[in-house]
Amino acid sequence: MAGNNSKLYTMKRNYLIIIILFILCHACGDDMVNGPKGSTETPLKVTLREVNDISGASVIYYDRPDDKNLLYVRAVWTTDDDIEYVRAVSFYTDSILVDGFGKEGTYVVKLYSVSAGEACSEPVEVEVNPGRPPYLVAYDSLQILPTFMGVRVVTENETAAKLAFRTFKKDTVGNEWIEMGTDYSLNPNIEYFNRGHAPDTAQYFRVQVRDRWGHWSPPKDTVCIPWFEKELPKNLFREIALCNIGGDGSSVPDQTGQVLPSNFWGHKMHSWSGSNVQFERLYDNKWGNSQECYHTKPLAPLPQHFTLDLGGEYNLSRFILWPRKDNSNLFRGGHPQIVRLYGATYSGPDPGQLVDDIYDASAWIDLGLLSISRADGSFDPYPGTGDRSAEDDALIEKGHELTLNAINKGIRYVRVQTIKCFTTAAASAVMIDEISFFGSDSDQ
Repeated sequence: MAGNNSKLYTMKRNYLIIIILFILCHACGDDMVNGPKGSTETPLKVTLREVNDISGASVIYYDRPDDKNLLYVRAVWTTDDDIEYVRAVSFYTDSILVDGFGKEGTYVVKLYSVSAGEACSEPVEVEVNPGRPPYLVAYDSLQILPTFMGVRVVTENETAAKLAFRTFKKDTVGNEWIEMGTDYSLNPNIEYFNRGHAPDTAQYFRVQVRDRWGHWSPPKDTVCIPWFEKELPKNLFREIALCNIGGDGSSVPDQTGQVLPSNFWGHKMHSWSGSNVQFERLYDNKWGNSQECYHTKPLAPLPQHFTLDLGGEYNLSRFILWPRKDNSNLFRGGHPQIVRLYGATYSGPDPGQLVDDIYDASAWIDLGLLSISRADGSFDPYPGTGDRSAEDDALIEKGHELTLNAINKGIRYVRVQTIKCFTTAAASAVMIDEISFFGSDSDQ
């Protein structure tokens, strides 16, 4: 019996607590729960100091009043496309950026002093005159040029604004513009390629530029004749070990911490449990498995090289490199950052006797330098793993591309020199998942 009374007492107590909480919550009311807290006394207005008009935006500088009721400053403005924007900055800031303008002109910005209780001062009206917006600046200098199997688009993005570039090709049958893809960039110097078009035929191309507020530039049209190229068959590729160590190319030192010849060919492979790391992974037409890649020994000094027999002579046009697709490596670690390519045309009986010195201009030809940056144009490694931007991930998927120097002779042997990786150390493993070469047969 005593046990039942105890249970009844507990139930009554819990029920009473619920009723009390219900009454308290409703007694407060929505306004008290969600309303602003703090002073509702109107703060003093800010005093305009100066306006700095820049491309597509303006920075307004002001002096803050000596008023304890001021919590923040709010700017309200309407752009040329009748969209109202609101931006707030804290009491500790003496400037505010207003942007989103689609064209040059004079606009009025209203600055309000706001208290903790959301009491607003009368507005201070400021005239701003933003300069030509970034998407139109990029449009002004935009060029559509012919390249291998498509077009090359180049322009300047002086403010490093986030821009989108939409490429079209004209359907000559239906006389319609067909979208071929959209590229995004924050890079100050923009270059992108749109490929997959028939070579040696005049075609109509169009590009439009868009900013992050949805403003579109006028279309820019041109006629281009894409150049022919093909992807070189990788089943013919093989490694060439040049003989600068031990006389026969077979002696590969441990490398760790050693000072090696600047043109040392070796790449002693790293290995770990479950890995499938070997030279041939460079050209196995597989990409995305971080366990199957080209991965040299850690702590080996840079630069590092490998030499490839393409299996035939070609007029080379492009080179693409995909880094090892692993979060601990992408834009950090052994992700190559600066790569130089050399080509040779040795036709003797033993390719292993090819002159080993890449600085011998009679044997090796400079094919070009590939500087690999992040999508925003920076060369800083990511501090952690898995925190890349969507633009960087898109860049990794496409691969890092180099249009090679035009050489008026067929190239059969290529040496790839990794000068620097995204690691901050002078010694590092080089991690590459796949490479591809493009060009045409040397007799074409």
